[in-house]
Amino acid sequence: MNNCEVCPILACQNEKEDSIILEAKRWRVVLDANQRFLGKMFVTLLQHKQSLSELDSEDWHEFEAIVGKLETAVNRAFSPSHFNWSCLMNIAAMNSQETHVHWHVHPRYAEKIEVNGEIFDDGQWYPRKEKVDHIVTKETEWIIAVKIKQALKACS
Repeated sequence: MNNCEVCPILACQNEKEDSIILEAKRWRVVLDANQRFLGKMFVTLLQHKQSLSELDSEDWHEFEAIVGKLETAVNRAFSPSHFNWSCLMNIAAMNSQETHVHWHVHPRYAEKIEVNGEIFDDGQWYPRKEKVDHIVTKETEWIIAVKIKQALKACS
């Protein structure tokens, strides 16, 4: 798509990248480098569709399976209190760009968690009044990704 910010990102991603958590027929799951919520990921539709109303039954069926797998795996890896899922696409819309269906997965934690010496503090729990970035080191990103991938394999 000419005015889609997401399509070029999908095209440039290599299946061997550590940040790719799961690749399905229709969706790709990628760990966000900004781990303001430990285990924060993007679940992105591989085909360019601009709204949820464009998804077909196969898109929804595969997405449903991914939700179950991811929540089970992240629960095993890090024991969050619950999950927030959002499909906003606000930035693209605000910038007059084409939207591209994707979801943000936010595992939420009532307690602080430590991974690789880094503390993940969900802060004010909910609602979160300010946006707090937590860009992790490549090593910590790799450790988080491996823990989730191992938990995914254990669930299979």
